[in-house]
Amino acid sequence: MMFVPIERRESAEAELHVFPHAGGGPASPTPLVPLLPSGVEPWAVNLPGRQARLAEPPRTDLGALIEELADELAGHGPRPYALFGYCSGAMLAYLVCRRLDALGRPPARLIVGSFAAPDVAVFLRRLHTLPSDLFWERLIDYGGVPAELAERQELRPILEPALRADFGLLAGYRHEPGPPMSTPITVLHGRHDTSLTRGSLLGWRRQTVHRLVLRELDASHWLMEDAPAELAAALTEDLPERVP
Repeated sequence: MMFVPIERRESAEAELHVFPHAGGGPASPTPLVPLLPSGVEPWAVNLPGRQARLAEPPRTDLGALIEELADELAGHGPRPYALFGYCSGAMLAYLVCRRLDALGRPPARLIVGSFAAPDVAVFLRRLHTLPSDLFWERLIDYGGVPAELAERQELRPILEPALRADFGLLAGYRHEPGPPMSTPITVLHGRHDTSLTRGSLLGWRRQTVHRLVLRELDASHWLMEDAPAELAAALTEDLPERVP
């Protein structure tokens, strides 16, 4: 399965499917779980090459990955669900959402955190090809991993394959303009995030027919690490209503 429940909640009325930051696995959103209301069941993308699937080769074909993720969600259960893409995971969530929209099976909402609109986003196209020392130097300079991970050098051999794979996936991305989606979009960003402009965040309104919702959190780029309670509250604001 490409999506796994982080915590089963049989009485939940809606689901939140999380796409973590680059290199992140299904355990990455764990800090949010106790902060979400009991009516929301948290799920996460379970990509190869990390955590429980560490022995599997990471995916390198972005198009094929998006198709597989969208197909699995399209056949998902009856509960309404939202997609939450965090940092570079926002791009995966967006592309999956666009595919689901084309299939006529859109999610109730797309929520993106700390990422510019796809038509103006800047990608590190050569990062995944650099030697290990230079790879980590550039990654840390760019702010591509949370500070607590950047400081733990003993974890680098474990984290590096998934990080390289994720940056490699997006390195070849070229935006293809399409009609606005029928899915509403919420954009979350940190008040102290100097890597994003207001214009690049507002650019997400070009991707939906609905009014864009923009929410500012008291955090840096790393919303989940800096302000998990505020992030959970912001996510809950825009989760889908219960099934009739």
